[in-house]
Amino acid sequence: MAKYKVSESALGVLWDGLKLYCTYFPKYLLYMLFPVLGQLAGLLWVFSMTYLFTKNADYLIQEIPALNSMSTFLICIMLIALPGMILWMKAFWDYLVAYGALNSMTDGAMSTGKIYDFPAHNAVVTGRAGTFILIWLLFSIFSAVAAFPLCWILGLIFFVYFVLIFQIFTFEEDVSAKGCFKRSLMLIKGNFAKTLAIMTVLFAVTYYFLEIGVSVIFDAAKITPLLLSLFEGFASTIPVDGINSMLSLAGAPQITPLDISNSIVQQIIFFIVVGFTLPFRSIVWTLWYKNLSDRNGVPAVVRSVKKGGRKKLDPEILKRAQRKDD
Repeated sequence: MAKYKVSESALGVLWDGLKLYCTYFPKYLLYMLFPVLGQLAGLLWVFSMTYLFTKNADYLIQEIPALNSMSTFLICIMLIALPGMILWMKAFWDYLVAYGALNSMTDGAMSTGKIYDFPAHNAVVTGRAGTFILIWLLFSIFSAVAAFPLCWILGLIFFVYFVLIFQIFTFEEDVSAKGCFKRSLMLIKGNFAKTLAIMTVLFAVTYYFLEIGVSVIFDAAKITPLLLSLFEGFASTIPVDGINSMLSLAGAPQITPLDISNSIVQQIIFFIVVGFTLPFRSIVWTLWYKNLSDRNGVPAVVRSVKKGGRKKLDPEILKRAQRKDD
């Protein structure tokens, strides 16, 4: 397959990203199924099992006197919730890995014309897990500081400058965790306005408009009322009276179990939309990284190896691309 030409304009990058996402949507959907739905299933297990256990606590204590001990009761709750926590942790880790692996998949799709062998792309990240975890740690600290109201504007500015850290991690093996932030800042420097424009469009589409669209679909398919009925029982166990007392002092409107369950449903829809559109955002930022790095004379390829002053795609990945797709 001929080398994929990266668009030189911000609008072209967005359009090319959308085309790649739609072209390989089944593959991206399959890859994101467990990271997204696994987290939801794990949390659902934790809260539903804990809710059922505590709801039937009186009956269980009568049948099993040992549960009358607080320590034994808490241990049982933890053991019941443990499978869900393990499932959530595995799915959450896979979701974090996707921030690097999806960049590798995009590069493979551009180089070979198809997406193949998910473990090989995951290995691009897990092979340097220490650096990857450190990047997330540094990014989490930065996000926590930027969350303070006085830091919002400055945080937004630096968020734009640091938006390519995972692409740099994926494509430039010798760069340290701190170096990924510095390298991203250098690439975005002089291209801040275009990067901000791309980020604004991605945010509006994947965090707002698509979430509204999916909510309408859920309502039309009668999925929302079903979820509301499931969560309202759990929400009724929350001590809303105490919460409403504090809200009344602040002059805020009162809340009901239905309000809480509706909020939970909206958060689920939001998480599903954001999770399954992560590939789209990764594709766009990978294309933008390649655009900017090419301007600076730095070839961008995944798991690259030096040869004659240039780099090329890992031969093993190219070899696997020639095999029939499962």
